[in-house]
Amino acid sequence: MYLIDTNILSATAPNRPDADILRGWLTPASGIFFSVITITEIEDGIAKLLRQGATRKAAPFNAWLSDIVEVYHDAILPIDIAIARHAGRLWDRARAIGHAPGLADLLIGATAEHHELTVLTRNTRHFAPLGIRTINPYA
Repeated sequence: MYLIDTNILSATAPNRPDADILRGWLTPASGIFFSVITITEIEDGIAKLLRQGATRKAAPFNAWLSDIVEVYHDAILPIDIAIARHAGRLWDRARAIGHAPGLADLLIGATAEHHELTVLTRNTRHFAPLGIRTINPYA
């Protein structure tokens, strides 16, 4: 079972050339999950387009994200106290080896470990120092 990283979900967005590569991984019955952090990161990108006045460009992304949330609603995992505490331990583990991951990666990694999921990501180097299991579907 997999936790989909933001860069993988983003690759399925409208007009993305890589979308066909990932369609097999992203069927609702394939044991995939998302972190609420991924929804946050994609919403941030849409908000940036809107702030910059690119409403026509933002519209298909907004519709796509709404569809994702509707179809996968039960597979979107929240950040709770257990995951927050786990992320804190991961943060210290990373700091001890001189790694400075972003908070989003820490929370996604902690969510994956807490739920015993493998992170599906193109950025395996972000998670490897944390000891998080990853698969790069492009490799």
